[in-house]
Amino acid sequence: MPQWKIACQEQLLPGASIEQKWEFAQSAGFDGIELLLRNGEAFEARLGVLERAAGRGVVLPAVRLDALPLVGDPGRGLRQVSSVAALGAPAVVVPVSGTRRVPLPRSSTADHDTLSDALRRLAERAAREGVTLCVQPVNRYEGHAVNTLDQAAQLCRAVGLPSARVAAATFHMNIEEADPAGALLAAGPWLGHVELADSTGLEPGAGHVDWSSVFAALDAAGYQGWVSLACRLSGPARTCLPAAVSVLRQAGG
Repeated sequence: MPQWKIACQEQLLPGASIEQKWEFAQSAGFDGIELLLRNGEAFEARLGVLERAAGRGVVLPAVRLDALPLVGDPGRGLRQVSSVAALGAPAVVVPVSGTRRVPLPRSSTADHDTLSDALRRLAERAAREGVTLCVQPVNRYEGHAVNTLDQAAQLCRAVGLPSARVAAATFHMNIEEADPAGALLAAGPWLGHVELADSTGLEPGAGHVDWSSVFAALDAAGYQGWVSLACRLSGPARTCLPAAVSVLRQAGG
């Protein structure tokens, strides 16, 4: 198997600054930090600090948006994609949980068309900016339109741009996929990012996900991108995070 590149979402890492978080991340065995973009203006205010940190060697492989902007100002999502590109992060992770904001009742066709149009605009901007837009399905309790990797892959096919890819999230897959390893293998050609949490939503090793089968499926699918911890923690970060990396390295070895 390949030597997997493992990142950690920034809010999980101890430290007051991105440099302090990076120092701990490296000591815990991580290879990068996934950033969160919950507020576009606040993130833009951080760009200078983050760009300087990247210039000093902090590895930032992805930025996760809070949710896909489907309604309201369509320019918000475009500005967010441009902010990520300015930082130099290669991937934007977009959870499709914003469908809760779309008024009901709606048909599945209407949802699909709305999503396709919104994603196409973002993917076109991503292509121009040189980043990949990774669509993340969420479980049925967080969104109703895109719950499985196959649905996300179909959406990317409809968008029809190479900048539109799929982000797999093992926590949501544990709820929605009857065969998680098979779903990863089938979605392999579309995978652009993978987010890791155990069945409990906690760090890997604190649930019953078969991590060896997850990494075997990713390897069989030819996936060579990043995997990133996106979870809650069962205890102090300074003990939970190194232990989680150890679980993943052993399973992916």
